[in-house]
Amino acid sequence: MTYLVHSSDVFKETELQKLDNGTFHCLPFNDNIGSLPTLFSQDGVFNQEANSYLFYLKAIKKAEDLSPCAQALRAYYQFLEDKELRWDKIPPVKRLKPTYLYRSHLLKQIKQGELAHSTASIRMNQIVNYYKWLMHDGYLRVKSEKEAPFKMEFISVQNHGMLAHVSPTFIVKTSDLRIKVPRDADSKNIRPLSPLSRATLDILTQHLPQTPEELRLQVLLAIDTGMRVEEVATLSLDALDTAIPLAESQHRFEILLCPRSTGVQTKFRKTRTVEISSGLLQALNEYRKSERRLKRFAKLNEKIEQLDSNASPFSLKTVERLEHCKRHEPLFVSQQGNPTTGKSIEARWIEFRTEIKRAEASFTHRFHDLRATYGTYRLNDLLEAGLPVVDCMELLMGWMGHKDENTTWKYLRFLKRKEVFKIKFGILDSIMHDALGGDDD
Repeated sequence: MTYLVHSSDVFKETELQKLDNGTFHCLPFNDNIGSLPTLFSQDGVFNQEANSYLFYLKAIKKAEDLSPCAQALRAYYQFLEDKELRWDKIPPVKRLKPTYLYRSHLLKQIKQGELAHSTASIRMNQIVNYYKWLMHDGYLRVKSEKEAPFKMEFISVQNHGMLAHVSPTFIVKTSDLRIKVPRDADSKNIRPLSPLSRATLDILTQHLPQTPEELRLQVLLAIDTGMRVEEVATLSLDALDTAIPLAESQHRFEILLCPRSTGVQTKFRKTRTVEISSGLLQALNEYRKSERRLKRFAKLNEKIEQLDSNASPFSLKTVERLEHCKRHEPLFVSQQGNPTTGKSIEARWIEFRTEIKRAEASFTHRFHDLRATYGTYRLNDLLEAGLPVVDCMELLMGWMGHKDENTTWKYLRFLKRKEVFKIKFGILDSIMHDALGGDDD
C-alpha cells in the first residue's frame, strides 16, 4: 500500500545542528512553505523522486493546490506496486512501458465504471508532467527514443471561442498517453446538470428552517446567486457593501466578487458581479450585525491579533487565511472562530442531505447542484422574457463567471431537452420569501 501523508510546515532553509549526544538535528529557520503531501511506500520508505517533485511544485512553481497531483502520484505508485513494476524501468516495447500499462489500467477502470473519464484524464496528465520533470532534472536519463516513457504529439483542436471565424483551429502539444474526455453532457462519464425541480425545492424549503442559520443562508446564496461554494464561503462584508440596485428591477441588486478588492475567492480569480434578491441581501445584512455572528467574529479576531506575536501558534496556511480575514472581514465564521471554507460548507451540506434523505430517499443533490438550479431557472426566465438567445447567454455567462462559453451553452441544451422545465425564475423569489420567514400577506 502506497501511503500519502500530509506533513506539518516545511521550510526551504534549514540548519544542521550537532547535539551533545553526538546525533544531529535539522533546525528549520526560513521560508516556510506550509504543509506538503508526502508519499511513502508500503514499507514506509520515503519516495525521494515523487516528494522532490511535490516540493518543486510548491516551493518553485508556487502551486496553491497539490491535491490533484498528489492523488495521481499515489494512484500511479500503487499501480506500480501492485504490478511489481518500476517507474524508471522503461522497456523499448511500447506496450510494456509502465506509463502505457497505467493508461490501459485507467481505461479499464473507466469501462468498469470505477473512474470517470475526467478523473482518468487528469491523473494521466499529472503523470506525464511528472515524467517531464524527472527527465528535465536528471532523475530519468533517456538516451534514445525507445527509452522514452511516451511520445509527444501535436494535435489540431477546434476553436469554439469568439475568434473561431478567424482561427477555426489551433495546435496543442500533448502526448500519446492522453485520455479523451467525452464532451456530451449526457455521457455517463460526465455528471450532467442536476438542477432541483420544483418538488425537490419544496422539500429543501421544508427542511431549511431546522438548519443552523449559517448553512441556511449559504444554501439560499447558492440558489439565488449561482455562487460557487468557495465564493459563498469567502463572501465578505466588503462585497455586501458594493450592493447596488439593478436599474431594471426594484427587487434585485448586484454585488461585486473580486479576490483583490472584496476578498471573495472566485474561480480563476476572475472579477464579476452577481445578482441577489433584495430579501436575501437584507437577511445577510441583518445577520452581519447579529449577536450570534459577532460572538463568532470576536473569537476570530482574537486569532488575528495573535499574528503580531513573536511566537505565532499557527501553520503557514492558517496564517495566510487569517491575514486574508484581516484585510476582508468574512461574513461566515465557524463557532470556533475559524473562517468558513468550501470544504466545511460541503461537510455541513452532506449532514443536512442525510437528514433530508431519511424522509425523502430521492434527495441526492450536491451543493453544486444549487448553482445549476440558479443557472437553469434564470436562463429559462430570460428566454421567456423574449430576450435574444445570444444576449441571454452573455448575461448568464457573466453572472455565473464561466470561463468557457461552452459551459453556458450546456444550460441551453439542457432546457431544450427538458421542455417540461418551464418554471419562472420568480418561483425562486417565492422560495427565498418562504425560507427567510416572510409574511403570508
